[in-house]
Amino acid sequence: MKKASLCLVITLLSLGTSGQALPRWNYPCKPGTPCWNALTSVEERQNACQITGIDLNTLSTEELLLITTEHPFFWSYVFHDSAIEGIGYAVDGFNGFQEFLARKDAMKTLTGIYIREDFSKVLEMKDSIQMGDYTLKWTGVELLMNNPKLQAQLSRDERIPYLKQVFEKLVLKKRLNTFFGGTSLAATALIYYALAKSIGHEFPPSISDVKYVDLFESKLIATDGNLVKLLLADFAEFVEKK
Repeated sequence: MKKASLCLVITLLSLGTSGQALPRWNYPCKPGTPCWNALTSVEERQNACQITGIDLNTLSTEELLLITTEHPFFWSYVFHDSAIEGIGYAVDGFNGFQEFLARKDAMKTLTGIYIREDFSKVLEMKDSIQMGDYTLKWTGVELLMNNPKLQAQLSRDERIPYLKQVFEKLVLKKRLNTFFGGTSLAATALIYYALAKSIGHEFPPSISDVKYVDLFESKLIATDGNLVKLLLADFAEFVEKK
């Protein structure tokens, strides 16, 4: 993506979500700046993104999440064949995200921010660049919601109510399908598949018999083009019955 667009997405992400206060730490070296341009390798740029000069323990869990979603590499998952691997490549080595993962309230915080966000605000944005950058950010958040360490923070009793909340967001995304499709819908399907499977849900043969469904589970790669559609249809039935 063009440098100007990358600068725009960093600016947008720094605004936070749903009126949240800006975090007390920001990236001193960002794409488009002389500092960034002077770096000659991806490794150097990743190192430049580490949180320094502040005790991570003093940052709230919400601040750590917002800082992570502002990471210059956060949305680079779009350049990978596997979006799950891509988001991991972007943030797994980031000390702010590692601190976030270590927080006991990480999943609760992530879920709260996600559920409170009103996706319909995309309709009020002035141009397609803003709209695209907005959906890239929230799809990235959905990819984080598939992190096994975060999902492990949900008790068995919490998983069905959690899935119902995710389904409510899915309903809204389908109404806004011009903006939320592709990877975003696949990420929701994967959240459902992993958590429903973890509580013993029996998927219909049309899903359980799909070849390489394990590849979808581990990498969000669907060799069967109908798999996401089938999972989302099963998700609707699951929620209705619960």
